[in-house]
Amino acid sequence: MDSNTKTFGGLGSLFIVLSVIPYAGGILGLIGLILLAIAIRKFADSEGRPELFSNFVKGILIYIAGVVVGLVFGVGSIMTVAQHEGAGFLTYALMTVALLIMYAATVVGAYFIKQVFSEIGLLTANNLFDWGGKLLFWGAILTIIVVGAIVSWVGWIILTVAFFTTQENEEGRDGETQGAH
Repeated sequence: MDSNTKTFGGLGSLFIVLSVIPYAGGILGLIGLILLAIAIRKFADSEGRPELFSNFVKGILIYIAGVVVGLVFGVGSIMTVAQHEGAGFLTYALMTVALLIMYAATVVGAYFIKQVFSEIGLLTANNLFDWGGKLLFWGAILTIIVVGAIVSWVGWIILTVAFFTTQENEEGRDGETQGAH
């Protein structure tokens, strides 16, 4: 992994870790996601593995689509409650559907992202990528009992360490090391 990829990936993961900071967290998370996408794209290109980047994008898009669809259902159910006091079964059904869609999208999106980091771990011989990806996935599964957010956050911390501790090198297309930094 070259030094630019390490820097983009490490800073991207770190900014995602820092996204819990009130007020500035949202923008830090977005910047982190962009930097991480750049790092994964650069790494995928250098390894001749475009599926790494496409799976990362799939995971993010599934997550975003699930949240958007879930919010539409959720807002619809809240609007129903606001307009009609004592809204009944339909309102609660819509709220349940919203939460299930968001949950499923989070888990499926995290699965794709876990696959990407597991593969990066194999290619770099750094198990921290695999562990970080697994924690993101298990964190997504455990969001149903709230502790998942903490598990995912720890996963991002481990991924930050993984990027910054991965050995730097530049490899040619034939796989020969051209020089270590």
